Amino acid sequence: MNLLSQVLAGATGLALISVGVLEIFFHGDQRFHRIFLIRPDDVRAVRMWAMNVGAYNITFGIGIAVGLWLVNFSGTPASGTAIVIFCCACHVFLGFWLWVTEKRLLFSAIGQALFPLLVIVFYVVLH
Repeated sequence: MNLLSQVLAGATGLALISVGVLEIFFHGDQRFHRIFLIRPDDVRAVRMWAMNVGAYNITFGIGIAVGLWLVNFSGTPASGTAIVIFCCACHVFLGFWLWVTEKRLLFSAIGQALFPLLVIVFYVVLH
């Protein structure tokens, strides 16, 4: 896996873990209601979904980190590449799906899908 793809994948992993932490621990914080499209009266109702989506994001971020570790420090870089590409492909789809399900989250959808898409494109083009 080339360096550019690895750097973008690392940034994606860090972003996923950061957003996951926000979703799990701060979805009820009014400062983030605009980002998550949550009204104060709905915090209790969305808690379960926010907690689970946050856990998914953290899990994918850790998956990318493990994949990058395998690429660079194991005897099986192909397995690490497969994990990174899978995690990124999932987030390209999930970014698209976020936009399909909530048009107001276009910029969030682009943020979710852009770097993972670039990881895949640069991996294919520079491979």
